[in-house]
Amino acid sequence: MGKKKYVITVIVSLIVLLSAVYAYTSSISISGKSENGMWKYTYKKNLDASEPSGWQGRIKQLDKQEVEVVKLEFKDNGKTIADTDIFNEGRDIDGSVTTFHPFSTEFLLGDGPIKGHLYKVVVTWKKDGIVHMDTIDLK
Repeated sequence: MGKKKYVITVIVSLIVLLSAVYAYTSSISISGKSENGMWKYTYKKNLDASEPSGWQGRIKQLDKQEVEVVKLEFKDNGKTIADTDIFNEGRDIDGSVTTFHPFSTEFLLGDGPIKGHLYKVVVTWKKDGIVHMDTIDLK
């Protein structure tokens, strides 16, 4: 019986440890996808001590369409707290990389999310001369 109790204790300990790691890592990021499944935005705490401290956002285009991103907006409770309409393909001086097809870039280095606030990212993009706006709710 001693060996059986030891195995059960080890298994329970591993489950508790893995649950704690999962809870910690999921509490250091919020993310979401657009309704049409074209965009994914992740806003996560930067854990790399060699990089700037704070929270870093990254947007990725999940499909392969060739589109032109016109503007990105990060909203906190409906108020725009960051936006940009200038995108340069390649590696920036800070090491961030932007690609156009499919679109991917780091967007926003800021403070952590506040509990109870509603965060959204609005992507304005153009294809065949038609402008589209997609909203990503972050959770």
